[in-house]
Amino acid sequence: MTRAERLRLAFLTSTHVVDDLYQGAIPALLPFLALERHYSYTGDSTQAMSWFSVGGNAGIALGPVIVSPVLLATRLDGTPLLAVPAVVMAGVLAVRRPWRRAPASWPRAGRGRAGAPRADDWRGFARLTVVVVLRSVAYFGLVSLLALFAIRHFHVSAAVGSAVLTVFIGSGVIGTLGGGWLADHWQRVGTLRLGYGLTAIALLLLVAAPDVTLLFVVAFFLGIVLFAPFAVQVTLGQDFLPNRIGTASGVTLGVAVSAGGLAAPLFGLLADTYGLVTALGAIAAFPALACALTLLLRDPRARSGRDGSPA
Repeated sequence: MTRAERLRLAFLTSTHVVDDLYQGAIPALLPFLALERHYSYTGDSTQAMSWFSVGGNAGIALGPVIVSPVLLATRLDGTPLLAVPAVVMAGVLAVRRPWRRAPASWPRAGRGRAGAPRADDWRGFARLTVVVVLRSVAYFGLVSLLALFAIRHFHVSAAVGSAVLTVFIGSGVIGTLGGGWLADHWQRVGTLRLGYGLTAIALLLLVAAPDVTLLFVVAFFLGIVLFAPFAVQVTLGQDFLPNRIGTASGVTLGVAVSAGGLAAPLFGLLADTYGLVTALGAIAAFPALACALTLLLRDPRARSGRDGSPA
């Protein structure tokens, strides 16, 4: 690698750092927003949290859809055009000023509907955190290997492989919203258990898909069931630590978008050594274990009488 190539690589790496800096800033900001401004995007509704989460799902899914046409039309000279959405949102934030102090009537951490203080359940939160980590590992493993699996296993083009990945991530919007609705109308812990159980089954169906058409179908279903527990986990974390709602949100969101990245290289090594089918099959163990661990979770709302359904 020449010196000029190293400099270009260093520049590209620095842009990646800045990009993910803002992704990591979201969970880091949550404790301050919750503790100093008493903001809440959930209240008693998991559906509200699911709408917030869909913003992230949609952004990830729309990234390739927006970037590819822009760069195909303008080549790399058009890269500054990709800053337009960020500039527009900065303008919206400047006008709306959401950092203004929240009204005193907004709900505050540590209190339920009746205003009675509730104790933090660190044991339950620790169990939930393990479940979140297992989900994160499965997600990042899939994102790392799914397109490559389609390309090599079915001998399709890179465009088709990317399309499979886009379908998986895009269907996560349905899963996130559906999981929030199901949690509000049924059970939150039950939604976790169902989502992760079906995810493990879907992963096994994925590696057994006989053709690329069924691969698309399974990838669509897999995105729904894997994303269904996402918003539910955040609201559960807040209820496990009602007096540290910012910390709970930061951990459940931050771990969900970071922890799995540490395990992704291991799946790559496994794929290089034993093949993509084995690596993808191994990922199924993580949602299966997450499903089993939900048997140890009890919904804090059910214990406090805020949720009529059992955990």
